[in-house]
Amino acid sequence: MSLDITDLKQHIELICIERGLNPEEVIKAIEVAIAAAYRKEFGERDSTYDSQFNSETGKYSVFQTWAVVEEVLNEGKEKTVVEARLSDPGAQLGDEIRQEVSIDNDVEFGRIASQIAKQVLFQTINNVRHTKILNQFKDKIGDIVTVEIDCFRKGGYLVKLGATTGFINRDNLLPVDKFKPGQMIRALIVDISEDDRGNSRVFLSRTNNDFIRAIIAKEVPEVASDVVTIDRIVREPGSRTKLLVSAKEDESIDPVGTILGRKNVRLISIMREITTSLQEKIDVIENRDDIEGMIMDALEPAEIDHVKWDEEKRHGDVFCYPEEASLAVGKKGVNIRLASDLLNAELNIETLEEEDITETDLEGGYDEEQGGVIAPGDNAEVIEENVDSTSTQVPETPENDNQEVVEDSAE
Repeated sequence: MSLDITDLKQHIELICIERGLNPEEVIKAIEVAIAAAYRKEFGERDSTYDSQFNSETGKYSVFQTWAVVEEVLNEGKEKTVVEARLSDPGAQLGDEIRQEVSIDNDVEFGRIASQIAKQVLFQTINNVRHTKILNQFKDKIGDIVTVEIDCFRKGGYLVKLGATTGFINRDNLLPVDKFKPGQMIRALIVDISEDDRGNSRVFLSRTNNDFIRAIIAKEVPEVASDVVTIDRIVREPGSRTKLLVSAKEDESIDPVGTILGRKNVRLISIMREITTSLQEKIDVIENRDDIEGMIMDALEPAEIDHVKWDEEKRHGDVFCYPEEASLAVGKKGVNIRLASDLLNAELNIETLEEEDITETDLEGGYDEEQGGVIAPGDNAEVIEENVDSTSTQVPETPENDNQEVVEDSAE
């Protein structure tokens, strides 16, 4: 098989550029292809062959190989130690020995053998490239990356990710995600695998909970350094996200305020990274022992009057006025569902009427010193006893009072 060295070197260089490989990797693929072609054209079906190719001269050698075993089950692929040492005195059990076969480099392979060589060559190159991509991205699963939209394909978007291609399917897109070719977006690397043609592909997501976690870690240094911990994330992609956060015990830091930032600057930046329209809202709740308070926080923006909590059943009856009930439930029940998931609790909304009085309001009593009944509530007032609300009686003036007493001039 005669080869034009100049053309061959150009082809090798082109493959290296297109596939992101180095020349040694391409030459190894050529050697695999030559061995496959020789086996098809001249070799034995049950034998194993490899080859050695010199890219400078275009010459190649073909070798038949055997594995050194204790007991031979396939004579074309195996030899005992005794048999192996006839050709290789240093052969040991488990080694692989090889013997060069006679071949004329000027002999042309047949059509079928040439097709096989071509298929094996490109398959080997694809496998090498796939392995390199796996090694490149295997440690990046869970990382946020910026990618360029290439085009829309059935089921999602193809994106440019360095020398390879990424894919975001519909299930991993937000409902508001509509992109144009060339647009730059942020996404999370979730997996690496092969497509139907054997090409490696990086799969990305914008709906995964870790997408939120990774974005927050980039925007909030305290989260990246584990000073503030995101204990739990629940999410309705494109609509609302709720975070349960805490700070290290030895850190005197407000975990909620740290994520929100001054005047909510950090939170707005996080929301803008998710959707430029800021459509997905984020609620941040501090993880603490006060479960009733956490429930109230988790149901924001609704204003909750009070909560009755059953720890054994992890059930909470949430009391609020009718105008707040719809906010507590949220559109299509998103708010209360996410709050329940966040706190691993069953929550039930109970509406109050305006005249309803809470248990706290009922904690009144009699004040002996003041001589009256204490009205319930925080702003307690003392109501005098036995005072007729219709009476016009004027209280007596104390003896030491210097106020002028006006006598009744009525007849």
